[in-house]
Amino acid sequence: MKSIIVTLGFIVILSGCEGTNNDGIPRFRSQRDADAYNATVSSEGEKIICEREEVIGSNIRALVCLTVNQRDNLARSARENIDTNVLR
Repeated sequence: MKSIIVTLGFIVILSGCEGTNNDGIPRFRSQRDADAYNATVSSEGEKIICEREEVIGSNIRALVCLTVNQRDNLARSARENIDTNVLR
């Protein structure tokens, strides 16, 4: 009886963890998923670009998917960070 209660409690905890990732943002597992999403988006800035990037401390590359706007913002902030640190 005790093992049944522990098992049910564990299932409830795991199902609660699974529900926290549903934030309305689509998840992409391949470039094909991104292409299907891009077919539904009219704005160029909202289109998804996926690239395999190296992860520090691992030999396994991760699929990183960002919108065009997000990539532009990252590049701009990196440039600004470099400019402000070089001028010091």
